Amino acid sequence: MLRGMRGTGAERQGREHVLLAVAFLASLAGCARSSLDQSVDADVLDRRLPTDEVCNGFDDDLDGNVDEDFRDARGRYVDASHCGACNAPCALAAPALDAFCTLIDEAPVCAASRCAEGFAPSRTGRCVPAFERLCLPCVGDEDCGDVDGARCASVGGEPRCVVGCALGCPEGFACDGTACVPEGGSCSCEPGESFDVACAGTDPEGAFCPGTARCEDGVLSECALPEESCNERDDDCDGEIDEAFRDARGAYLVDPRHCGRCGVDCSAEALPEGDLVCGGDPFAPSCVLRCPDTEDGLDPGDRVDADGDIANGCECRLSSLTDAPGPSPAEGELLDTNCDGAEGIIAESVYVATGGARGGPGSPTRPLRSIQTAIDRAAASLETANPRPDVYVAGGVYTETLTLRSGVRVHGGYRQDFRALDREGFRVEVRAPADTDAPGGAALVVEEGEGRAALVEGLVLRGRDARGPGEPAFGAVFQAPGPGLELRNVTVRSGVPGGGVSGTSGSAGAAPTTEAEAGEPPRAAMESMARLCEDGPANRAEGGVGGTNRCGGSDVGGGTGGASSCPDGGRTQPSTPGTFGSGTGGGAGGSGGEDIIGPIRFNGVSCTEPIACCGLADFSVAEPFFQAAVGERGRDGT
Repeated sequence: MLRGMRGTGAERQGREHVLLAVAFLASLAGCARSSLDQSVDADVLDRRLPTDEVCNGFDDDLDGNVDEDFRDARGRYVDASHCGACNAPCALAAPALDAFCTLIDEAPVCAASRCAEGFAPSRTGRCVPAFERLCLPCVGDEDCGDVDGARCASVGGEPRCVVGCALGCPEGFACDGTACVPEGGSCSCEPGESFDVACAGTDPEGAFCPGTARCEDGVLSECALPEESCNERDDDCDGEIDEAFRDARGAYLVDPRHCGRCGVDCSAEALPEGDLVCGGDPFAPSCVLRCPDTEDGLDPGDRVDADGDIANGCECRLSSLTDAPGPSPAEGELLDTNCDGAEGIIAESVYVATGGARGGPGSPTRPLRSIQTAIDRAAASLETANPRPDVYVAGGVYTETLTLRSGVRVHGGYRQDFRALDREGFRVEVRAPADTDAPGGAALVVEEGEGRAALVEGLVLRGRDARGPGEPAFGAVFQAPGPGLELRNVTVRSGVPGGGVSGTSGSAGAAPTTEAEAGEPPRAAMESMARLCEDGPANRAEGGVGGTNRCGGSDVGGGTGGASSCPDGGRTQPSTPGTFGSGTGGGAGGSGGEDIIGPIRFNGVSCTEPIACCGLADFSVAEPFFQAAVGERGRDGT
């Protein structure tokens, strides 16, 4: 029995084809007068046949994909006739003139590509008024609407909305190359108006600086920035602060009304001692007494106010335009020969004191706290137009490890104002810190030189104590310093080195290769028919044989015991002593036993009778008899 016809469209068409085929086969069977199975497989009637793909949500061509000719790789309908869904053609009403199917925020949208005059495509695909928000105040681009290319920009120093020039600019606006802006330069400046408006400039780093612009009859002037004044701010927005009042070193030394810092006016009041000028420490100037000798320049013999003390006038007599370190001890003008206020040439030196700062200019009145910081700064200055190779150190204890740099000269032993030198009175001690990583905890490390002379003088160096057993302790380490290094009046003391580590026990000695053998037991002598003891092997009692062994390649065997031979008459007869054991420290061999012949003939000593002495009671011997003895033990090996 045939299943009922179901489905629509292509499905019904497929089933009709199957029915026609069945009917045709039935007619052929009738003509041939043969039987035909009247039953038909219902699955054949339900099977679909492939057709051309159309946008209908079905897999018409039976390739496993649905509407693939109308969707992109991610399954979105982006065809112009099926935009977002089947049978949804892309068409927009006025003011849109042209449209196309595209993706906006990953969704298919029918978007305008061309709009009527006065309108522009938006970011959402609609046509919106092109200049609706032109010149309105804004904070970000989102405040300027959906017009494609609309953004928030600075117009006349104000944040205002602008649009691109692609659509042309409306009346009263002109294209500045990227956007439509008011012809007068400002959205706030209208024709017939006159006023000042705040604006902003930018420094080389991009930071804003306040300024002023003038609106005059609809035209806004350029943003005018104020002149530089001494206030520690960059008024003229050129990236430099108070440059009109500071010299090349950055010191406030140019204007006497701003000496050392803004507002310090050396000419503010008259003093009985005389007028004041800006001078002293070139890195930290102050008001000093004007000395007549300095009006025409400095020459040897001139009197100068070097100590900054107005009460004692121009106290320093200039003896030289240069100032080399020393002598010691010395102070005042005997030390400061160029009368610039401190030992050395201040402009070419760096100064350190225990009460100094971590930063700052490193000058006599504003010294650094760390000697190493001063060394590093001096080394870096050698590559500039204003080198400062000399480092002067005031007395005190500095906890640090110094690494000397090529071309740097370190001088120690100064008073805190650097106007007196006494290496004993102002002792400079450098102690290596507990956490230093210098070899052996050294207080000074001098690495390979770079061809420039280096100097250390007037320092006491104390290295760190060793932190573990067996570690060394150094006061200073010199690693191929080169011939340019000079040390003067330097005391170097290491820390306490680590104690030695106890040695480990040696391994036990090996057992003998062969054991020692006992000697022959004592026995009576064998006599001849004439009752004489005949020397020979028969009358020799051999001593024991030592055991054999080797240790570390050396023979450490035992020695041979002593042997007894025929006795002699009338005196003690020592036997042959044993031999020493082989190897270093072997023990002596055992002694052999002794015996004596009796009776003893007259000898006038032990036997005083004219004929003979018989029996032990009848004679004496000078020494006791020796019995065979055990050999000595060998001493411990190394």
